[in-house]
Amino acid sequence: MNFELNDEQRMLSDSVSRFLSDRYDFEKRRKYMEMEGGFDPKIWQGYADLGIFALPFSEDEGGIGGTSVETMIVGEAMGFALANEPWAEAMAIAPSLLTAGSAEQRAAVAEGIISGETVPTWAHLEPGMIDRGEGVQCSASAEGVLNGTKTVVAFGAEATLIFVTAMGPEGLGLYMVKAGAKGMEARAYKTQDGKRAAELSFDGTPSEKLSGGVPAEDAIALAEARGVAAVLAESVGLMEKSIDLTVEYIKGREQFGRPIGSFQALQHIAAGAVVEKEQVRSMAMYASVMCDDADAQARDLAMSAAKVKMVDASRIVGQMSIQLHGGVGMTMEYAIGHYFKRLTLLEIAYGDRDFHMDRLCEAGGLAA
Repeated sequence: MNFELNDEQRMLSDSVSRFLSDRYDFEKRRKYMEMEGGFDPKIWQGYADLGIFALPFSEDEGGIGGTSVETMIVGEAMGFALANEPWAEAMAIAPSLLTAGSAEQRAAVAEGIISGETVPTWAHLEPGMIDRGEGVQCSASAEGVLNGTKTVVAFGAEATLIFVTAMGPEGLGLYMVKAGAKGMEARAYKTQDGKRAAELSFDGTPSEKLSGGVPAEDAIALAEARGVAAVLAESVGLMEKSIDLTVEYIKGREQFGRPIGSFQALQHIAAGAVVEKEQVRSMAMYASVMCDDADAQARDLAMSAAKVKMVDASRIVGQMSIQLHGGVGMTMEYAIGHYFKRLTLLEIAYGDRDFHMDRLCEAGGLAA
């Protein structure tokens, strides 16, 4: 398995990183967070103009026909910049869920996402849901009328298109709801990392069912796998920037008449964090390659193994960063605390450590 990026992928990495560095710093991000939608619409449109939303869609759908590796490259840059926008919903989740739809549905939705006009999200989780998929109570009639409640919907109040998991007359299905639809209410709130989420309630809400493609269960499993891969990619960028901020801080922080970064014990701690980050980078690449594997079981086990490693490493890197910053690392005025919050939230996104470890154990580990 080749983990080296090709020339085009390196150019993509450089372009996205440069775009974000020109528009993001700590103070600018705090300003974006206070905007009405929680992010700057001009930056969202900038992503579309850059072409990154076209990467996961096929050429028949108006896209570029990229792979999950390109999504990983973008995700790492997003993590490094601590970007606010729901990029993963547009690049990983929506294209995966759309595999349940017809060619006409896929092309129509892809056009809006690629152009930047559509901000998608996924209303999947429910209060009391077991193992991220069992126990769906939200219902859909034969006509696609939805009733039920969804929780922790990323940018649920700001999205213009919501994919909803619901039980229909023929079993589990995926449905699309446009913002402002009749009978849909959103209770919006900020998450601990400063982003936005919402609880959505549907009361006789009209929707369009995705049909004509793969079974809904397969599309959901693919979306969750690519969601894990996106989390891994973002976490690499978050950890890299956390280490950079910490090394910069200990080089300038003096104690006993010398920079604390000159103390060998702290150098060893920082070096250990770099090792952890690089291991997750390798796992993120592995996960992105396995995302497109035809063997669903092998794909899902790869995601679980990578997610377990990511959680362990992010705790080591995050806690190291806060510890070496001292008390100021916990303040809102220092960027490091915000990176730590985002890492902490990603630990439970698309299944926490226990969920993924249980899946690995039940399968007897990764296949040889």
